[in-house]
Amino acid sequence: MAIAAVLLLALGAAGVIWYLNSRQDTLAEAALAGARQTPGIVCLDVAGDFSTSMNDNIETRDEALALLRPFMTREMRPDDLLTTAKFASTAALTLAPTRAENLAGAAESDAGVEQNDHTFLAPAIKALDRGHRQARAKCARRILVAVTDGEVADQDSDLVPLLQHYDRVYLAIPDEAADYRPAEFSHAQRASVVSEGFDGAGALSLLYGKALAAATGQKLIRKTPPPP
Repeated sequence: MAIAAVLLLALGAAGVIWYLNSRQDTLAEAALAGARQTPGIVCLDVAGDFSTSMNDNIETRDEALALLRPFMTREMRPDDLLTTAKFASTAALTLAPTRAENLAGAAESDAGVEQNDHTFLAPAIKALDRGHRQARAKCARRILVAVTDGEVADQDSDLVPLLQHYDRVYLAIPDEAADYRPAEFSHAQRASVVSEGFDGAGALSLLYGKALAAATGQKLIRKTPPPP
């Protein structure tokens, strides 16, 4: 997809109304409001960094995905897709493209990945791409959320063309301020990537919801008003 499409969706995301502010909020308390603006299938890809520096965050990633699944089943179209992969030095597809209506019964594989001195995001995107091709998935909007500290060793010549497969790319970075940006993504060619910090599974799950709201053109809101 063209970089122009990435930037257009990024501008649209600025209009997302974010009512979920407390640290206790999760996607369990959230809903999508307003008419859906994307008529076709929305595809959410999640790439989890399993390198040594991210060992303390694997459980957080799993808990956030557990919150994402019922949200997608409840709020998304039945044919919208979730696909997941893990990466370190190598990558593996852990959930083939799965329809929102089938997520309750879907399980991630325990495929392993190799770890050495370098972490690469590009192989994860290639694994996700293969999964989409094999499933013959046709995405009207495709979003990537990479749960990582951003310490990746990919060359721009390898990574940037793969990022252009997406309408929007998020880095979800643990234990950092919302506006934190890793030095590895300060390069001009990676400027279309959005980075956001999170401080737990609930906050990470809300980032997934925010990404989906941007893709559908809806608003992410609280289902019920917060207690006084």
